[in-house]
Amino acid sequence: MVTSVPTKNTQVVLNERPKAGPITDTTFRSQTVDIPELKDGEVLVKVTYTSLDPTQRGWINDTRSYLPPVEIGAPMRSNGLGRVVVSKSDDFKAGDLVQGLINWQEYYVGPAQSLTKKQVPEGGKEIDFLGLFGMTGLTAYIGLFDIGQIKDGDHVVISGAAGAVGLTATQIALSFPKCKVTAIAGNPEKLEYLKKLGAHNVLNYKDEDFKKQFKNVGLIDVYFDNVGGAILDQALAQIAPYARIVACGAISAYNADKPTPIYNYFNVISMKATWKGFIVMDHAARFKDGITYLADLQKQGKLEYKYHVTEGLDTVVGTLQDMFAGKNVGKTVVKVAKDDSDKSKL
Repeated sequence: MVTSVPTKNTQVVLNERPKAGPITDTTFRSQTVDIPELKDGEVLVKVTYTSLDPTQRGWINDTRSYLPPVEIGAPMRSNGLGRVVVSKSDDFKAGDLVQGLINWQEYYVGPAQSLTKKQVPEGGKEIDFLGLFGMTGLTAYIGLFDIGQIKDGDHVVISGAAGAVGLTATQIALSFPKCKVTAIAGNPEKLEYLKKLGAHNVLNYKDEDFKKQFKNVGLIDVYFDNVGGAILDQALAQIAPYARIVACGAISAYNADKPTPIYNYFNVISMKATWKGFIVMDHAARFKDGITYLADLQKQGKLEYKYHVTEGLDTVVGTLQDMFAGKNVGKTVVKVAKDDSDKSKL
């Protein structure tokens, strides 16, 4: 817990918009600024954890999306957790655990109404609000139940299955006793872990005979798409009648010069399939149900969750680059500052 009020704030800000391709060492820069005086209704929050997500690559492009692009010179937008240091809001007091878009910085100063107070559930950890009980876990829940309309007996295929969302989606599908689950990832260690979780088929998209392996798993009832591109195109060739395609992410295109063409889209018509995109924030009314469901699966021993954690604000850029290189398993998080109130282990 912070015992004195800080006067300086270190931030990682957007320095320039990257051209097509990965972020570079000049995409972001660090700066130190004075912490402004709080206004009525505002809070000063010490950032403890910041979330790294594939969608952040899209946030720095100057294109129309569900959120406006991050401005040049502004702290990089990021969901995170922190502890209130000083409050000028009746809704928060010093020491409260809060979550919100508190960005890549040591301290957040802004409207209290932009943040949500959090209470760690029994058996949980604070960091779970960025993973299992946060946007990633809830994305898997909403994606499979509300968008994918999963039912027992479905063949569920999940791309990016060892990522933050994919790992949860895989285990939700496996909790249905009659579902067959095919998990796709990019290295032997990830595949071995997915196999250990119980996936019926594990496929390495980097294998030379991947297309043949994929074809052999048969028709697909629910395709949970985290990557887009060529894997999506092949999945479309194998959809069963009335299949549901959950358009969750397209990580293969985020750093590409141009997206991979999709040739098999006609199958969506001929197979009378549903192909739907979604943004989890539009489903806030379902979050309570989702957290209850995920917590119950965890208590039953049917859901485990991995975090890839680095420490220090100076690691955020390199950690984001590593995530796009596939070096993470599970949810990627940077521990910005030590929070002595959280005694749980990761």
